[in-house]
Amino acid sequence: MSGVQAYDIESLKVDPKPLLDSCSERLPCDTCGKKTKFFCYFCCRPVAPLAGKIPQIRLPFKMDVLKHAKELDGKSTAIHAKLVAPEDIEIITYTDSCLRDVDPSRTALLFPGADAKDITELEPGSFDRVVVIDGTWSQAKGMIHNNVRLQLMQKVTVKPRKTRFWRYQNLDESFMATIEAIYFLYRDSVGDGYGGEYDALMYFYKYFYDFIQSEYAAHPEKHYHSKHQQGYIAYDRAEPSKNPRPLQQDTRAKCSYDFDELGLDAVFDQQ
Repeated sequence: MSGVQAYDIESLKVDPKPLLDSCSERLPCDTCGKKTKFFCYFCCRPVAPLAGKIPQIRLPFKMDVLKHAKELDGKSTAIHAKLVAPEDIEIITYTDSCLRDVDPSRTALLFPGADAKDITELEPGSFDRVVVIDGTWSQAKGMIHNNVRLQLMQKVTVKPRKTRFWRYQNLDESFMATIEAIYFLYRDSVGDGYGGEYDALMYFYKYFYDFIQSEYAAHPEKHYHSKHQQGYIAYDRAEPSKNPRPLQQDTRAKCSYDFDELGLDAVFDQQ
């Protein structure tokens, strides 16, 4: 989509770096025992040192995130919303019967299309919750095609923005990561009077985004994925990491490197 502008991620009223930088190693999840960094993707819980310290907010309406069964937990950004708004966000692995108790007439579906209304066009009180699909666009279309309840829901959308997502996707730059779409849905629902009250939804996303920017700034000889949007890494503005990680060659692709430890799958292209 031509003409779509990138949003100002630096204006978010969150400062995750001091807390998350203090968590320097993988720790076992208190529930399942799996070692993870920051939070457990399976139990949707922060590791013990971060418990009670991550921002917690309430949202103006409930949300169900339908995760496609083949969507890898470690690649999903929807969990970021669950971690900061646990009382209002539910993450559900999609099955044919998972929506049987949902009233489509009182539920909106966040999904773009000619029949989608901007969230600001919905009358207050006309819906009780919003459903978001977490998966590839192909998976999402298939879920809607095969589920009558999803088809009956009023589709809603948000104002287009250029994504800040670090993972390359063969789609228009206005196709945002799941957490970006969730955040802007709540933000846009407020209208012109928004004052940052839902910025915490982007708490982890901003940290990971800044992490990538600083790591690449520390390695100016490397260049980001050649297929990603031009100028994604702001070499002239990003603050170089004071303790850059040594680059480990990724055997999955020639001359590429990644950050699997954070689940970022960020890729270098070597010139």
